[in-house]
Amino acid sequence: MGKYVGIDLGTTFSAVAYIDEKGNPQIIPNKQGENITPSTVLFGGKKPIIGTVAKRKSITDPKNYEAFVKRHMGEKTYSFTTKDGETFRPEEISALILTKLKTDAEEFLGDTIEGAVITVPAYFGDPQRQATKDAASLAGLKVLDIINEPTAAAIAFGISKDVDTSQRVMIYDFGGGTFDVSILEIDADNIRVIATNGDHKLGGYDIDMAIVNYVKEQAKENGFDVNSDIKAVQNLMIQAEAAKKELSSDEMTTISFYIKGEDFSIDLDRETFEDLIETVLDTTVSVMQRTLDESKLEYNDINKILLVGGSTRIPAVQSMIEEETGIHPSSEVHPDEAVAIGAAYHAVDVVKQISDGTFKTETRDTGKAFIPSEIDTDAVPDLDKNYSFHDITSHGIGVVVYDSSTDKMVNSVVLQKNTEIPAEVIRDGYSTTSNYQEGIQLQVTQGEDVNLDYVTIIGEANLHIRPRDHIVPIRIMVSCDRDAIIHVRAIDLDENTDLGEVTINREKHNMTEEEVRKAATRINKLNIGD
Repeated sequence: MGKYVGIDLGTTFSAVAYIDEKGNPQIIPNKQGENITPSTVLFGGKKPIIGTVAKRKSITDPKNYEAFVKRHMGEKTYSFTTKDGETFRPEEISALILTKLKTDAEEFLGDTIEGAVITVPAYFGDPQRQATKDAASLAGLKVLDIINEPTAAAIAFGISKDVDTSQRVMIYDFGGGTFDVSILEIDADNIRVIATNGDHKLGGYDIDMAIVNYVKEQAKENGFDVNSDIKAVQNLMIQAEAAKKELSSDEMTTISFYIKGEDFSIDLDRETFEDLIETVLDTTVSVMQRTLDESKLEYNDINKILLVGGSTRIPAVQSMIEEETGIHPSSEVHPDEAVAIGAAYHAVDVVKQISDGTFKTETRDTGKAFIPSEIDTDAVPDLDKNYSFHDITSHGIGVVVYDSSTDKMVNSVVLQKNTEIPAEVIRDGYSTTSNYQEGIQLQVTQGEDVNLDYVTIIGEANLHIRPRDHIVPIRIMVSCDRDAIIHVRAIDLDENTDLGEVTINREKHNMTEEEVRKAATRINKLNIGD
């Protein structure tokens, strides 16, 4: 029969949820009985270990331990190397985590996972989103849809609280490794994202590192070099995370570990802790204000600030938000589970849409509709409430052009940031730069700045054009599908000919089709589910 689930593939923890036959959301526990699974992998044995056991054993084998891999999704140059010299791409590490989530969920449910909605940070760009889809493919998961984490949390909030009046909600999503702020309008039937901002390399990890660096300095003053003992460094990382959590409820905690066989202990009080993380929290305030500015709203236009992500449990985070905004933040949804639950609700909706032919998404680079081969509508319940949601682009998409006034190459944004998706924008006013030009080097950008130093080149292609004795006008068409995957086309307006789709150079950031195929075989042989 099969089940359809929502997956929050987090930086520090991941979760899986489904909607039961009565229409109630259920978090699926892993084999260890935990509702959330640490997104950690330990190599070195007969097969990789994932989750809590990997985290615990990492102290004795830190060189074979990988965590926070989500921060490296979409980075072609990053790989993890085990002590034996075996390398793994971020997509492969994430696939191992997803494989455990899938296997544990199927064992708990006594059924197969037929499809999943997977969430990503709102501020993930094209390379990170494609890497997430590749990781799911390696794990043998059929991806029904990719949605933003704040949107998923808003769905969970809207349905669980039975929202029936229009309100503006700011989602403050402070997770283990990523940070997003989104402003949404929610009413009885719709969720519309107005603006989003964030940093996919800002999160609880940075708070942990503030503690780690402080302890290292204190240890050095007492004659201990923590960095000289790799096992001590790993132990300290775990101790720092535990201290952060303890200081959310207690005024004092003690960090104690061994450095080259010698015991070292230090007390850490909440006041010192809050001083250590002030810079991190100030950064989140800046992101909040920038998001507000882009939405052309004031804080008094916001009805509610909803806290999502484990790092929002820190009292200093909550007091900082209230001091900055004048709004007491709400913990009405579970910070660790809301995203997976919202994704599960959306999975039900997607299956219904696929069944009646109203749902469309796209596969990698093809532009063809992706429809799972079999959809079992009996596997999903009828819900009392469904949301139609409207998401937006988190980055501007443009092309590199020559600016004759400055004699420089600059970024020209075609698809503006915060545009509702799916979207297509057609823009004229481009052209070749010389007579008898035979080709165009078209570079696609991600970012809003005119200066190329502050944007990312996400794709490029050399397009052939028939040479003529004059400048040829060019039209650029940029589309963004509902997964926020980008497509770009160029049109020769002189002859009204399609120069072809500019394939986003995902090989610069992501795995090629051949690499995906080989990695899938490799992941399958590791037998994570045994």
